[in-house]
Amino acid sequence: MKLLRLSFYFSVLAAANAMPAFAAPEPSAIVPLYVSTNRPLAMLTIGDGAPMPVVFDTGTDENVIDAALAKRVVLKIVGHSTSVDGATGKKLEVPVAETPDPRLSGVPLDTKTVQLFDYHAGDEVGIFGPYSFGNRYVVLEAGLNRLRIIPKNGGFVPPGKGHVYMENIPAAQIRVAGKLQDAVLDTGNDSALALPAALIKSVPLNAPAKILGKAVSAHGEQDVLGGDLAGSLQIGPYRVSNPEVSFLDTVANVGFPVIRHLTVVLDPANKLAWVLDPAMEKPRWADFTGRFGPRTIRLVHGKLIHQRDGRPPFALTYLGGDLFEMTATGDRIQFFRDGGRVVRLELITKENRISPANRTS
Repeated sequence: MKLLRLSFYFSVLAAANAMPAFAAPEPSAIVPLYVSTNRPLAMLTIGDGAPMPVVFDTGTDENVIDAALAKRVVLKIVGHSTSVDGATGKKLEVPVAETPDPRLSGVPLDTKTVQLFDYHAGDEVGIFGPYSFGNRYVVLEAGLNRLRIIPKNGGFVPPGKGHVYMENIPAAQIRVAGKLQDAVLDTGNDSALALPAALIKSVPLNAPAKILGKAVSAHGEQDVLGGDLAGSLQIGPYRVSNPEVSFLDTVANVGFPVIRHLTVVLDPANKLAWVLDPAMEKPRWADFTGRFGPRTIRLVHGKLIHQRDGRPPFALTYLGGDLFEMTATGDRIQFFRDGGRVVRLELITKENRISPANRTS
């Protein structure tokens, strides 16, 4: 019987060059993701301890570490909190431990405590989410197996107002078999799509719903009914026909197999999310043309071209927001603004190196 790994969010009820302003912006950072089947893992380090694999889970608003591991590495208990499992509704009083100098792949975390559970999930020792990064943007590029962590003072501008979180979890609008609805974005869910159980009679399936397996979450498990959708799922620029859909006592939930096809921007501090979709925007290409250190961005026959001095030119493909990709190389370029004007860029290679350059003309 198939097991669907679902985070379904636990909620904590209580818990112990051209522009002078951009002379020295805080650098962006990258957290690599290591995909285990359909689970994105990041490497957690606490103090001077060894790296440990944890799930990067957008479907949680609290970090979790296995209680037995916490005891072995001598984490100090500093209080208790009540967690609620969104998949089962169960409440549990759990210890809260201090995590001195926590980092994901060397990137410092703002959150310094974790909840402790008896957590048994293969090689995973815990769950960490976007709230870990505090008042920074988190750009999830799951198809490239990475997070980009961008400071708020660097000129990064998300496209538009953003979608408000649902129950403290990132969310977006989706289209299911032609009908629009809101859904949470849950990288801890290893199935494509879960819908509220109340919709089981109104969502078209290719065959009557049957038991697909069991959904496993932090505090328990439940039977899962579902089948193949008679129609398509669309979110942002990604569309998939006849995906498997499950029905659970929860809100609509888009899982990691779909999120891997998207670029998602998160603002955990303000609880806003953006799914980049170039079809939804009409950028002014001239905003991005100019000289950026050793790089030139120019407009040729309606297409933006990037060229580094002494190297071949490459066409840029627009991804949404101020983000572009050089399809030929797999590298991406993120532009940054001040007062609406593009003032610098970061070239992010597919090997996860970041090369910044301020605008010089």
